[in-house]
Amino acid sequence: MAERFTFAFWILVVQALEAFIFIKGLKIPARWTPLVIMAFVVFNLPLPYVLWLQAGARQPSAFLAATVVRPFFAWHFNWLTFLVFLVPLIVMGRAGAWFFDSEAAVTAMRWSILLIAGSWGLLTVMGLINTIRPPEVKTQEVAIAGLDRELDGLRIAHLSDPHIAWWNAKGEFKRAGDLIAGLQPDLLLITGDMVDHHPDYVHVFADCLEQVQPRLGRYAIIGNHDVYTGREAVARRMEARGFRMLRNQCVSLADKGARLCLAGYDDSGKSWTGGDPAVDRIPEAVAGCDPGLPIILLSHRPPRLKKIRKSRVSLVLAGHTHGGQFSLPFGGPGLADMTFEHSSGLRQVDDKALYVTHGAGTVGWPFRIFCPPDVTLIILRSSEPPGSQFY
Repeated sequence: MAERFTFAFWILVVQALEAFIFIKGLKIPARWTPLVIMAFVVFNLPLPYVLWLQAGARQPSAFLAATVVRPFFAWHFNWLTFLVFLVPLIVMGRAGAWFFDSEAAVTAMRWSILLIAGSWGLLTVMGLINTIRPPEVKTQEVAIAGLDRELDGLRIAHLSDPHIAWWNAKGEFKRAGDLIAGLQPDLLLITGDMVDHHPDYVHVFADCLEQVQPRLGRYAIIGNHDVYTGREAVARRMEARGFRMLRNQCVSLADKGARLCLAGYDDSGKSWTGGDPAVDRIPEAVAGCDPGLPIILLSHRPPRLKKIRKSRVSLVLAGHTHGGQFSLPFGGPGLADMTFEHSSGLRQVDDKALYVTHGAGTVGWPFRIFCPPDVTLIILRSSEPPGSQFY
């Protein structure tokens, strides 16, 4: 209880600082000051409700998630961005105006900052609206070297990064579960970040996938947010709900009638904006695989292509990047391209393949802009695929 009060206190202190800098730094006219203060008050009213959700691994209704909780989250995230990126511009603008004794410079700076903030605000609204929509279903055919002919057409549902937590509703992820069930996969593979903030959210995750029972099983790995939440607690709950966790190990599906090996390893939780140091454990993860069987590797973060070339794996499935959650329109690059060699879609590497999904949820920014969430149906081929299809 004391921790929550302390957290709430510092949130309000930071909000007061942000409001002060905005009003005084930009010299907002006095007639507009009450409206600015009112906006800060209104957007902080949900704070007790959000703390209540966090305290008990609870979730809001779909309506409250979309209209109250995620807008509250976005408001605070955007004002932290304001502190980091725009406050230095305000300080430089005010210093320049003082040095040149120019009130016009303050006016120009004010309108420039307001234009930037207003434009980002409109993008935020668009991004929040996009979180209401269900994930897209992408279908991707992938040729696997050495795949038995009888496995040609094997259907794999690839799910990643739902981030079940206090900012989304159970009903929202239930739509993803229904989409996956409708794909009638032979195998369900989950590449991490199932939950955030509390391991009990695993039960929400599992409930929404209860109807997905592929003949070859359901397998998952630990992502970096599962590490932050408590990797052992998450893994135990996942196993108890019928998911096989691949933790630096491999498993053969030959006894189930599919001459394939699955391998996976825990994310390290370190350096989350870039490559994972745990990628060096790939040789360990695949060490027990039958050398005569193709290997599908589950890796939360997409490894660098040179790591794939040096490995024994045929196909790597990854997530983590979310495609950046913000991309330029018409298929342009996203924020994730700044730090990852390959951030989304299929990449062939000699006779190997890497597929990175946008993921089914959001984290950090509670919105998506030109970068919709997705679940993927991977169709394995024993020869070159005719191409990919998107639905």
